[in-house]
Amino acid sequence: MDLGQLIIAVIVLLVGWVIVSIPLWLAAKVLTEGRATLGAAMLGMLLGGIVFVIVYAATYLVTNIFTSSIIAVIVASVLSFLAFLGLYKMLFNVGWLKALAIAILAVIFAVVILFIIAAILVAVGVAVLAL
Repeated sequence: MDLGQLIIAVIVLLVGWVIVSIPLWLAAKVLTEGRATLGAAMLGMLLGGIVFVIVYAATYLVTNIFTSSIIAVIVASVLSFLAFLGLYKMLFNVGWLKALAIAILAVIFAVVILFIIAAILVAVGVAVLAL
């Protein structure tokens, strides 16, 4: 990989990171009366996955020693989701219920945005085929 390809890869990664942060930013903006920033949403996207994976793995490994795998998965999932919500709670300076609402609304916004993008791409594809 040469330097030009590396620069393009970094730019694509950063643009993608901004794009996937937009639904979280919009959800937080709605539920924090406009106090949320895109930077906080981007940090939430970056750290959210990291926190979830670390808490899940650590909890699963410890819980699996003392219980069955199914119970370990359930406990790890619940604790890692709570850690994830705790991160949103801290980043957006909200309570637990608003952090949960931000997470749910961000998923809804992401689905709507993806649906719109898919509809546009289908329309463009149909238009191209009609030529």
